[in-house]
Amino acid sequence: MEINGLPAHALLVHLVVVLLPLTAVAAIVVSAWPAAQRKLTFLVPLGAVVGAIAVPITTRAGEDLAKKLGNPPFIDKHANFGDMVLPWAAALAVTTLAQWLYLRRGGATAPRLVLAVLVIASAIGTATIVALTGDSGARAVWGNR
Repeated sequence: MEINGLPAHALLVHLVVVLLPLTAVAAIVVSAWPAAQRKLTFLVPLGAVVGAIAVPITTRAGEDLAKKLGNPPFIDKHANFGDMVLPWAAALAVTTLAQWLYLRRGGATAPRLVLAVLVIASAIGTATIVALTGDSGARAVWGNR
């Protein structure tokens, strides 16, 4: 996969590396601060869903790049971390979407708190695995393998 002659992975990865952590931070803010719930409304689940959709596309582009490079062993760690991003991104998308739908209905406090805990957990997990994946990819590219 190439975009204008460049490996697509090198371009697409920026969507995942920026959008998912930004969405994770926004999800935590929405979960902890009621005023943010009114301001960010559908933007948090939208960011999470778009981010989750971008992950398999970016992963596929990375696999294609690895094949083009002859599957060098120094990218194994990056690929292993990369395989863990989609489940976390999907969890963030599902929990933020569920939270948004529930908050629109104005339901009881106990389920709201449970959803907030689930959103915060998926946000922390997503941001962490994206950071670990990005760090291992940068180290693979720049030689600190």
